[in-house]
Amino acid sequence: MAKFIKGKNRLKDLIYIQENKPCCDKAVDGMIRSMLEPLFESPEEKGVVLYRFNDENKYFGLLKRLEYTAVDVYNFSGESELLKENIWEDTQFLYVLTGRYGASFIYDFSTEDVENFAGYYLLYNSVSLRDSFEMIEENCVKDISAYKEQYKPDRRDNLLMNASIRKVLDLMSETTQDAMLADMEQDALTKSDDLAKRLEFLNSKSRYVVHEIRNQLSICELYANIIAKHCELKDNEDCSNAVDCIKTAVKIANSALMDLKSLDNKDLQVYSVKEMVEKAVLLSKVYAKDKQIEFKISLDDKNSSIFADEAKFLAALVNIIKNAIEAIEESGEIKVSTTLKDDDFISIVVENNGAKIPEDVQQKIFSDGFTTKFSGSGIGLYVCRQTLEEQFARLELLKSDDDSTAFEILVSMV
Repeated sequence: MAKFIKGKNRLKDLIYIQENKPCCDKAVDGMIRSMLEPLFESPEEKGVVLYRFNDENKYFGLLKRLEYTAVDVYNFSGESELLKENIWEDTQFLYVLTGRYGASFIYDFSTEDVENFAGYYLLYNSVSLRDSFEMIEENCVKDISAYKEQYKPDRRDNLLMNASIRKVLDLMSETTQDAMLADMEQDALTKSDDLAKRLEFLNSKSRYVVHEIRNQLSICELYANIIAKHCELKDNEDCSNAVDCIKTAVKIANSALMDLKSLDNKDLQVYSVKEMVEKAVLLSKVYAKDKQIEFKISLDDKNSSIFADEAKFLAALVNIIKNAIEAIEESGEIKVSTTLKDDDFISIVVENNGAKIPEDVQQKIFSDGFTTKFSGSGIGLYVCRQTLEEQFARLELLKSDDDSTAFEILVSMV
């Protein structure tokens, strides 16, 4: 038998020993159901179930179904007659032991400062299941020691399997929290005076997230190929730039994913316009790898700064440059320039000498769902404009004629 931390409530000691991340109450419910479901699927399987729940009514349906199985059930909840001493306080547990599998789930909401979160101890198919069983046995007025011999826990420790199961529970808890956040946000939306407009934008934004992730992951894939070609070379600038691009693209993708969780996900900080533009051009060049395109960058010499969410601003700027690249069939020129306007604003212009945007289309390019691309989604420019407006910037089409097409981002300077 293992050595335990001193103290009467040894079950609670196990929670502290295992040092898991706390899990939310919904994840606890899911874990309890997952432990009992195998018994319902094989009702002829003999075994024993020991449980202690502060709210038995919460699991009434599950406990009722146990009556139609072959397992013996012992209830230690509340002031149970099975208890020698009431030493467990707020500690709850579910213990299952059969000839096929065993599991011990011990949890306590009083171990955490955050409401509806519990510290827990979880173990599956391990010889160490004996430890928690013997702790329960010590405080039971009935002799239940025979179960320990009849349904011997696995003689191995199964460390890897148990670590994996606890990781799944952590992920289940995180997913549940995200779902709860989404419900709260949806509830807030329903109380909005401009509900239809916000729901419409939310729907478009979620589709844009998918669109943006695909763009950024394609960058990761293409630059990974570049790294593969140069991995044997030392002090290679292409490799260094490629690694930087991958890191930036991943950051943009992560930011886009966060937008699925919250409408207000801005991290506005001060950034150099020069560095922002150079990063965007470097990221975008991979889309031009099969074309003969010359990039010309002209930046103001005052090293201007702006307030921006770097990942979102870069995503919008990359999308605009990518569109410029796609407008050029085989060869051409793309100019990216920055100029000061009225001492308070800076203009970022992306210009290409590719195909002209027809006049009847120019009025529609910022509309949600509009696209001229065969495989396009029609959400790129629409949400680019929305995303930039969230950062107090404005996106406009300056011109599109037989000579060139130019888009401008106008943003206030710090």
